[in-house]
Amino acid sequence: MRTVRLMLAAWVWAWTAAGAAGVWETKPFTQWSDKELEKVLTDSPWAGKAALTHARAGAGLGSVPDWKIVVALRSALPMKQAFVRSDIGVNGTPTAQHQQMLAAEEGLYVVSISGLPRSLGPQLQKVADAARLTPRGKEGIGATQGSMIMIDKDGRPIARVAPGEPQRMLVVPVAQRGGGRGGGGGGGGGAIGGGFAAPEDKSGITATLILGFPKDHPIVADDQEFEFSTVLGAYNLKKTFKLKDMMFMGALAL
Repeated sequence: MRTVRLMLAAWVWAWTAAGAAGVWETKPFTQWSDKELEKVLTDSPWAGKAALTHARAGAGLGSVPDWKIVVALRSALPMKQAFVRSDIGVNGTPTAQHQQMLAAEEGLYVVSISGLPRSLGPQLQKVADAARLTPRGKEGIGATQGSMIMIDKDGRPIARVAPGEPQRMLVVPVAQRGGGRGGGGGGGGGAIGGGFAAPEDKSGITATLILGFPKDHPIVADDQEFEFSTVLGAYNLKKTFKLKDMMFMGALAL
């Protein structure tokens, strides 16, 4: 009887562990279904919906907008695999360029903020300047690089160049901070404008802001967690990442 109970307990543990494992642990990325791919990109240890709160206190501020803003750590290998899978489709074959991108050692922590209303376009430099990666108990790291791309309602990039030319990103000026530690704001440079609609725009077009944070002061497993934060106009935006969940192939994937 005791043997049966032990076997049952072992089976329950194994079933629970398997149920808790993410698709990035159980399947080669080329075999991820579209639904599994979407989960990696929007609801995984490396990506998730941001929390919005009012940037100032007081009565009569109303509710925060229900913007579906996702913050993702794009430099992490599972996220890079997701981008390749998005390119090649289910059971597709990665190209040599894809393989090179997957093998490359990223020199920055690359974070994207997607789902931003395009009416926020003129404010994106301020959003970039306010952005921080803050490991628990440590000073925040500021972004040193930034770029932006527009996305249509079907999730496709919108070219900002002449027809027939390759898609490219618009560079977002980011305040220099001497290696990215400390020092807030001070944006310098003009606001990003041109081609952005008024707040009542119903096109479904959104902006994705992509920021690079230096690795001069690396985030390590002992930090336990780190927070991405920035300011969107009248709102604070935050997303916390749990480092214990970000292990992949025996290493911390950042």
